[in-house]
Amino acid sequence: MLKQNFTVLLLLMSATIAGAQSQATGQILGHDYVDLGLSVMWATCNIGANSPSDYGDYFAWGEAETKASYTEGNSATYGKSTYTFLDAASIHWGSAWRTPTSEECKELLKKCEWMRTTVAGQAGYKITGPNGNSIFLPAAGVRNGTSKTDNDQGDFWSSSPYQSNSEKASIIFTNTTTHDEGNGSRYIGLPVRPVVDMLSKKEKVTRDAYGQVAGHAYVDLGLSVKWATCNIGANSPSDYGDYYAWGEAKTKAEYTKKNSATYDKKKNYVFNDAAKYNWGDTWRLPTNDECQELVDNCIWQWTTVDGHNGYRVTSNKNGNSIFLPAAGRREDSVIKSENVRGYYWSSKPVVVSSECAYEIGINVTKPGTGWGLRSDGQSIRPVTK
Repeated sequence: MLKQNFTVLLLLMSATIAGAQSQATGQILGHDYVDLGLSVMWATCNIGANSPSDYGDYFAWGEAETKASYTEGNSATYGKSTYTFLDAASIHWGSAWRTPTSEECKELLKKCEWMRTTVAGQAGYKITGPNGNSIFLPAAGVRNGTSKTDNDQGDFWSSSPYQSNSEKASIIFTNTTTHDEGNGSRYIGLPVRPVVDMLSKKEKVTRDAYGQVAGHAYVDLGLSVKWATCNIGANSPSDYGDYYAWGEAKTKAEYTKKNSATYDKKKNYVFNDAAKYNWGDTWRLPTNDECQELVDNCIWQWTTVDGHNGYRVTSNKNGNSIFLPAAGRREDSVIKSENVRGYYWSSKPVVVSSECAYEIGINVTKPGTGWGLRSDGQSIRPVTK
C-alpha cells in the first residue's frame, strides 16, 4: 500500500512539473519565450497572435508587413537573386528577436517530440524539447492570393533562402500526418514564429532589465533612467530614425536657422519634447546630466551593426548595453557625416549661447557631451523612469 501511494505521488509530481514546464520560461522586449534545451529559445506565439493557438499575421518571405493579397507580382523577393531581407520578427518585436534559420528549424524538427493535438479549438503540434519544455505551433494554413487554408496544413518561414532557387525559401512544413523541413514559394503568406538567442548566465540574471513602456522597448543600464533601444522613427537599434531640430517635435524637409522654432531665442520659445509627442508622456528627452551619466558610467566601443557604424554602450553597473548609430545630422535638406558621426539631443539649452543646446556627440575616436546648433536636425534617443 505504501509503495502504491508513493508511485501515485511520483506520478502527480511528474504531471505538475510537466505542466509547469509547458509555460513560458522568460520574456524579452515584452514577448514570452520557452527554453526547449536547443541552441535558441522559441517564442510562445506567432507574430501578431495573442496566444499560442492564435494564427497571428501572415508575411511573404523577406517582408515585414501584411497585405490583402499575396502574389508573385507584389512579392519583394520572389525570383530575385538580389533583394533586401526584412526580418518581420526584428521589425515587429525588436532586434533581440529574429526569424529562425533553416538549421534552427531542422533542430526543432529532429531533436523534439511532435504530437498532433488541439489547443483552444485550433489544430496543430505540441513540440516538446529535450528538457521537457514545450511550445505549440497552430496549423495556421497558407495565404495565396486572397485565399487562405487553415486547420490542416501549418507552415512556418525560416530566414534561409532555398538552395539556389530564387523563387523559394526554406520552411517548416506540417499537416495532419507529417512534420518536416520543406520549401515554399516566397510570395505566399506564412506565419513567423520568432526565436531569440540563448542568454548567457549573466544575461539571465538581468533579463528583467529589458522591457517595454507604451509600446517602446527600453534597457535598464543601472543608471538613473532607462534608455530606449531605438531612436525615434527607427525600426531597430541600428536604424537612424528621424531627425529633429532642438525643441521641435516634428520632422521637416529642411533644417535652417530661419525655420527653427528655438534658434537664437533665449526665453521667447516653447520647448516641444519630441519623445513625449511621438511616444507618449512616459518618454522624454534625456537631460544633459543624464547624458553625462551615460558617458561616464559606460564602456563605449565603436562597432558596426547591420552595416551601420556607431557605439555599443555597455553599462559598468550591470553589463547591459544599447547601440547608438552614427546617424549624422540634417542641415538644410542634406544629411551630413552619416555613418561617421552621431548627434543626440538633450533637453537642456545652453544658457550662454541662445543658438545652441547640449548634446551627445560621437565619432570613431570618442563620445562626449557638447553643444549643437538648435537649428540642426539630430537624433533623439528617449529615456523613461
